[in-house]
Amino acid sequence: MLRLFIPIAFIILFIGWILYRTIIKKDIKQNLNTVYLGLFFIGIWTVMYWFLLKD
Repeated sequence: MLRLFIPIAFIILFIGWILYRTIIKKDIKQNLNTVYLGLFFIGIWTVMYWFLLKD
């Protein structure tokens, strides 16, 4: 059951990383590839959850 919440925890950590890079470091433009990769990861997990939990 805990396996369902691990991607949600990673999404929260990713959002925290984006906020840290945007507000404190101010170098988010240098890390856009990582942001795009993370958003792709979130999109894949969203689709997987939608198909697995729609019943």
